[in-house]
Amino acid sequence: MLIYGTQTGSAEVFCRQIEMEAQDHGYKPIIMDLGDCAGEDFREYVLAQTDRDTGFDLDKPVKCAFLVSTYGEGEPPDTALPFCELITAKADDSGDRDPNYLAGFEFCVFALGSTEYEHFAACGKLVDQKLGMIGAQRIVPLTLGDDNQDIEGDFEEWKENKLWPALDRDSDAPKQGDSSEPSVAKVPFIVDFVDSSVPNVDRRRGFPAETVVNSARPYFESYDCPIKKSKELRKGISNGSTLHIDIDISRHLDLSYETADNLAVLPINDKEKVQIVASKLGLNPEDRFVVEPVPGKEAGFKHMFPTPCTVEEYLSRYCDITSAPRRSELKALAAFASDEGERQQLMQIASSVDFYHEAIVESKVGLVDLITSKFPSIDIPFCNFVNICPRLQPRYYTISSSSSVSPNTVGITVSVLNEKMAGGGRFKGVCSNHLANLKRNGSARVFIRPSTFRLPQDTTRPIILIGPGTGIAPMRALLHERAYQKNVLGKEIGKNVLYFGCKKRNVDYLYSNEIEAFKNDGIISDLHLAFSRERKQKVYVQYLLAKNKEEVCDLVLNQGAYIYVCGATAMGQEVRDTLTVVFATYGNMGPAGAREFVGQLQSDRRLVQELWA
Repeated sequence: MLIYGTQTGSAEVFCRQIEMEAQDHGYKPIIMDLGDCAGEDFREYVLAQTDRDTGFDLDKPVKCAFLVSTYGEGEPPDTALPFCELITAKADDSGDRDPNYLAGFEFCVFALGSTEYEHFAACGKLVDQKLGMIGAQRIVPLTLGDDNQDIEGDFEEWKENKLWPALDRDSDAPKQGDSSEPSVAKVPFIVDFVDSSVPNVDRRRGFPAETVVNSARPYFESYDCPIKKSKELRKGISNGSTLHIDIDISRHLDLSYETADNLAVLPINDKEKVQIVASKLGLNPEDRFVVEPVPGKEAGFKHMFPTPCTVEEYLSRYCDITSAPRRSELKALAAFASDEGERQQLMQIASSVDFYHEAIVESKVGLVDLITSKFPSIDIPFCNFVNICPRLQPRYYTISSSSSVSPNTVGITVSVLNEKMAGGGRFKGVCSNHLANLKRNGSARVFIRPSTFRLPQDTTRPIILIGPGTGIAPMRALLHERAYQKNVLGKEIGKNVLYFGCKKRNVDYLYSNEIEAFKNDGIISDLHLAFSRERKQKVYVQYLLAKNKEEVCDLVLNQGAYIYVCGATAMGQEVRDTLTVVFATYGNMGPAGAREFVGQLQSDRRLVQELWA
């Protein structure tokens, strides 16, 4: 069994790579998304799948390779949460404890994550630990894949030097040597072009959830909502643009949010780039097609995106044509390069981390560039393109509005990425530029995802808000909510302390008028501003936090304050380190005691961070 838990599809991609090699090692694997067994007993579900698909010999161990991602601040992917809760209950001292629950299972875990985040690969670590406590036998030590370094290299090393050697001990099939030549992967579906006689299918109602790939559900379940307002927040856009955008959700009665939740936006690719790719593939953008199962494989088929759809819709909404392709995708594309020199160069880039980062990542080369200007001899059939091309992922924005004040309107704060590249031209962020180009009443495709930002139930508790740059978004939402609690509900509220930072007061002091009004009205008790480019020595929010150490200790230790942090991962780590030092010295806890205290604040949801790389 190849079992994955993923938020964006990376773990599934790695599972598919193992699947392609499995036959050479004497295995016929079954791929399973952890979300498929939600609401069912995991053990019984797996045994049923193996018996149905392969006539599995239950006298032999059930071999399971888990590839599990970590989302946000150490949380499991949405689809893996029920499984993680199940194995935790079976492993811990609770009424559901069962140390033999997975007796007869053998397992290994490849944990995906990024060392940019504090809780690196936390979900995979939990899965590995708990499985070992409920009867399953570990056949390969836990391996961590670091997306901040070379996660594909980590995966290849685990697969070739740990996974296959462990499995080959029980397989009589001769192991095939690795080929230095690219090969064409078998496409596990059929692409058929259809005419107008084939009706469209309602993407939200025409595809039962069990027939859809879990990581692709946003394509089927999101809502089209109109833009009410788009306002520039910077004073001059010569050095960039940051927008406040209001989105009307009133047309969808089942779409609602809580203050400072996350709004996911499904972006649309630049129309010119879409036309270029369609032309390269030799297709008319208006051509319609369907994706169907290979005959005999209907039972396991799941939809990757809604079809029928046009080539233009597929390339616009479901295809990531601008992000750096994975090295495995470069290798797959090399099989379609007719020029020997280009084929070899693609293979060289795919095999070298340093070469890959220089030629692809740092040069901001996307799929559209690869198959047109960089390696023009690539001639790939459309079905293979659909199989290889990565899916366009939603972008998440922490909501900057209060659901109490504006229940039918979601506000988001968008930094528009449009930067000059070293080699000429400009690199534009897909989602931020899509949103920037939408006019009033233009439509954005969105859905809501809960966040960890929740105000204390006791409104008299103080809150410390730390949100430099666009990290101000949830802080604005929480301040509007506190103002509502005070002015509309008549509740007593505790102190609201805001730390905000940017480059210059007269350039990128976002929401400055609102913040100053909150200060004048007494909603913000203390306002600490860090303008990093207004003096010779740069000042950041964490410096001000350290400077105000007595206030911080009093609010947290004596008044039970909650702390909220939003922004870049580096800033978040420095804030956490600063708090640890403050509590160690001025809270008289010492280093070890302070680290434990900060960890307890996080466990109690009194220190909440939402960070991005």
